[in-house]
Amino acid sequence: MEVGMTRTVARYDEDPAFGGAAPGPVGPGIQGPGEPLEEDSVFRRLLGEAGWARLHPEVRRRFGIEPEATRHYAGFMSEVRLSRLGWLLAQACRLIGTPLAPWRGRDVPVLARVYRDTRRDGTAWERFYCYPARQPVRVASTKVCDRAAGLMEVVAGGLGMYLRLFEREGALFFESRGYFWEVLGRRLPLPGLLTPGRTLVSHAEAGGGSFRFTLEMRHPVFGETVFQTGLFREMGPTS
Repeated sequence: MEVGMTRTVARYDEDPAFGGAAPGPVGPGIQGPGEPLEEDSVFRRLLGEAGWARLHPEVRRRFGIEPEATRHYAGFMSEVRLSRLGWLLAQACRLIGTPLAPWRGRDVPVLARVYRDTRRDGTAWERFYCYPARQPVRVASTKVCDRAAGLMEVVAGGLGMYLRLFEREGALFFESRGYFWEVLGRRLPLPGLLTPGRTLVSHAEAGGGSFRFTLEMRHPVFGETVFQTGLFREMGPTS
């Protein structure tokens, strides 16, 4: 595992497909535990003080600061599952910027970065899946907050979903509340049957400086369409 990640980080440094110079070696984050949090986190405001206080301290640290500087993470998706329907939807979505990892796999090295999306005025989440014998696959989305609609996640092509934020057992969850397609400034609702299904994403502290990211999608008729889970660590600042 460690050897594989070392090679992946090296590819990050050398390959412009990853979008920039590599951060430093895997290690402690830029902001350490116990450092003060800024008070303007949109996630904190949406979750509320009671829910925010129940989060694990390290989860609060990661989500308590708006990313003025880019943050980098590295890890492995221990499993990436796609049902037949999930695979078809993932392939079709490649036409609008690959919002879903299009291939199945185990122990897939993944590099991620989180940064401020100034165009959409939100937080961009970008992941690079390094499948064996394939070019890195970039999966990107931006979380934005609208006064009327609340928290949303949008991808290229105008596809998006409304999100509900909640805490459970110290972990932070994002749950879809419906999908839409933005066309000429209007958000057109999409029928649930035409989507991958209810999306649930969680960030849970795993100890030792690692956290677990899990994404699952369940169609109202066909059941699970997409599932992936893995462990990640924050990468150190560029030297």
